[in-house]
Amino acid sequence: MLATLVTLASSSLVRAELSGADGGAGLAAPPRSELRSPRLYVLDCGTIRSDSAEEYGLARNEVADTNMADPCFLVVHRRGILLFDTGLADRIAGHPTVLEGYGLEVTTPLRAQLAAIGLRPGDVTHLALSHSHFDHIGNAPEFAGATWIAQKAELDSVFGPGAREPPPPELQALARSRKQVIQGDHDVFGDGTVMLLLTPGHTPGHQSLYVKLTRTGGVVISGDLYHHDEERTLDRMPAEERATATPASRRKIETVLARKHAQLWIGHSTAFFRSAVKSPRWYD
Repeated sequence: MLATLVTLASSSLVRAELSGADGGAGLAAPPRSELRSPRLYVLDCGTIRSDSAEEYGLARNEVADTNMADPCFLVVHRRGILLFDTGLADRIAGHPTVLEGYGLEVTTPLRAQLAAIGLRPGDVTHLALSHSHFDHIGNAPEFAGATWIAQKAELDSVFGPGAREPPPPELQALARSRKQVIQGDHDVFGDGTVMLLLTPGHTPGHQSLYVKLTRTGGVVISGDLYHHDEERTLDRMPAEERATATPASRRKIETVLARKHAQLWIGHSTAFFRSAVKSPRWYD
């Protein structure tokens, strides 16, 4: 598998990039005009509790941790602020719940984490969702004032006449927001440092995020192209996705990683999230 060509974003790799993150608590984001390169924040947008991994093509004893992190990612660029995914809804904070067989927990609301770096939801200029599943759209209505950058295939699957179920209310709240409808890869700020990469398969318009950072280097945030590290190392995936575009999308991302000498961040990986630098600190 091509995964062998590129080192996994393991905890040791993430720790090696600490020199590229400025530390401290309650640090406000600087005026965007002062930034020479993007900053990337990792936000804690919840935890998903599960005791199995069979739905991802893995046996329980093949997975180090069947639970999943649920981060969001904020890119502060001199030309705007992009939020990638919005995680589990803030209303779950203090009220653990169960949905679709998963235990859902939120420790610190997303709004509070933004406030810790001096931002409000209205300061976010661009919103991109990896895809339309509940654990990635929970706080989407908070960002209805941003420009929603969405793949046409994903919009069609949610709002189109062929949609299998009514749109989730979180996305209905964005229906009248400003939209930038794209088909394929997209350069968000026009300088190649923040790219949305079309990676369909998990959903028709699933997309990943590439960020080029000055000190940390390139980072690919893979959405639900993978859920567990072992899917990549063992070449596993949900059975139903083998007949979709997922295999081709994974090959595409491995090519991007090799060409750009980038790290892969599997957001749902608890190993990645445990070692990642969390907001209000950042990667640059």
